[in-house]
Amino acid sequence: MRDYRAISALMERTVHKYNQTENKQRNYGTDLTFSRAEIHTIEAIEDMEDINITRLAAYQGITKGAASQMVYKLVDKGVVKKRVSPNSDTEVRLELTEIGRKAYEGHKEFHRASNEKLFEMLREMPDELYEKMEEILHLFDEMMNEKLKGDQDEKSK
Repeated sequence: MRDYRAISALMERTVHKYNQTENKQRNYGTDLTFSRAEIHTIEAIEDMEDINITRLAAYQGITKGAASQMVYKLVDKGVVKKRVSPNSDTEVRLELTEIGRKAYEGHKEFHRASNEKLFEMLREMPDELYEKMEEILHLFDEMMNEKLKGDQDEKSK
């Protein structure tokens, strides 16, 4: 007999552990520590050419106010600098400082190293099991989307 509650509890524990690791502050090879939101903002600034607050907010799916607050925090840490755009005196461009680029590179290395074991396991997995796992994860993703939509619908009432 299948114990669906055990599988559900295992999935919940795994997601909880994943969230714990994702929410941990890390230094990424610098003397500073960064939250997940901070390092992903650093990543966006480095990866997107001629980025400003408006483009950063749109890219991250957050408000301009939230993006601006994050940028101020990163400027205070000395990892982001603002420059006047060559196209307009009223527009500000964002770029990383040397420390910011070091954190960016450290973040890339962190992901490479942390994904190495997972990718090895996936490479060695039989095709049939890999395809079934992919199917299950897509179903779980759809279920989470529906749950989030339901939560948003409840908030709007």
